[in-house]
Amino acid sequence: MSKIIYTDAIHLYLGSASDANDAAYLTKNNIKTVICVAEEVKIKNATNVTVHKYKFKDSYDCDISVYFDEISDLIHKQDSVLINCLAGVSRSASLVIAYLMKYYEMDLREAFLYVRKRRKMICPNKQFMIYLHDYEFKLFGENSMTYDECVQLFYYC
Repeated sequence: MSKIIYTDAIHLYLGSASDANDAAYLTKNNIKTVICVAEEVKIKNATNVTVHKYKFKDSYDCDISVYFDEISDLIHKQDSVLINCLAGVSRSASLVIAYLMKYYEMDLREAFLYVRKRRKMICPNKQFMIYLHDYEFKLFGENSMTYDECVQLFYYC
């Protein structure tokens, strides 16, 4: 599990299915909300933890972009939240990047590099990067990089 944001206002973690099912770690870090964004992951009922389940596939035909705002808003309303998928690499990382773009006004490159610095293994799939590129334009009216640069950033994962 990786700390992405740790301020007085919010503690945001990015992790895997095993992190989300580690009741001792959730309790130790006072995580009250788990947002699971993986179809194939089951979350055990941990005491005092609210679980939000989204059944996303890590595939090019899964349009997670329609949930960027909803999940970003959900994260933003929490004090301490873990967002996870199976490995904490693609789906959940993409949604954390979208959150940083929306609520911290980071451009796509900045948000991607910020998350990767804290969780080196992130590697959103290529289609998710395209969705994030489109979302950046929706939020800011311009892109910080070209489509080709966006795809290139993906290949450096």
